[in-house]
Amino acid sequence: MKLAAIKQWAKDTAARTIWAYGPDELITRLGRIGVRPGSTLMVHSSWLAHNGFRGKPADLVRALKKAVGEEGLLVMTSMPYHNMSSSQWLARGKPMNVLRSPSMMGLVSEVFRRSENVRRSLSPTHPLLAWGADAEAFVAGHEATDRPFGAASPFARLLERDALILGFDAPFSSFTYTHFVEDQLEATLPCALYEPVALEGVVIDREGQSLTCPVRVLSPEANRLRRESRLVDHLTRSGVLHTGDIGHTRLSWIRARDHSRESRRFVDGGGHFFDTPQAAVAA
Repeated sequence: MKLAAIKQWAKDTAARTIWAYGPDELITRLGRIGVRPGSTLMVHSSWLAHNGFRGKPADLVRALKKAVGEEGLLVMTSMPYHNMSSSQWLARGKPMNVLRSPSMMGLVSEVFRRSENVRRSLSPTHPLLAWGADAEAFVAGHEATDRPFGAASPFARLLERDALILGFDAPFSSFTYTHFVEDQLEATLPCALYEPVALEGVVIDREGQSLTCPVRVLSPEANRLRRESRLVDHLTRSGVLHTGDIGHTRLSWIRARDHSRESRRFVDGGGHFFDTPQAAVAA
């Protein structure tokens, strides 16, 4: 037997045995980190072949819903594009159809989008999915603000609800809430967070009506100067960004309020997770 085949056999066996865990074990684990009926939980995920979860992505979605309960709220991202910038997506002129555009944010997100009673916000670039008691109110009005991560967006409601933001085999870099934090700290940034001119995006709502929405996109300069690893180090040292494992799945989590508070404290203390243009050139 070739080495590659042996490694594959070993992973397959471990996923079925020592790494194996089911929906109930996951719900118990989430309870230990603060997810209970009535909680608001935002999940970023990657579906990896040997994560140890006994079940399909649909079983994972059902477990996450059960963890927050019908009185809680489960949220995921559902950007309709991948491996391109927001401006490149908008330049294509393709509408974001709230009912039909697939989520390109991973298999679990797409399965969640298709599941029962999920609502989707009408952002041309960063629509959010929500399921729970007040999902409709949570996603409402995203199309009415040109800042997809701004104070009038559903991202601000994550802060109001002190959501727990969870990575399921997904790194901190996938946590889009960080862009809301950047929006709130915009005055401290060494560059413009958004491009100066709003672009136009088109969304098709649940009734099939087409809406043209102005949308601000993150500036290339902000993306160039961002140094997220500094923020990760600060949040970890502050004790608010956590990691752990269940089976062969890596979990990472942080409270929205902790993220906002500690990011502000980092900046107010003289640090920053953006370089100045001069420092970037020198580096």
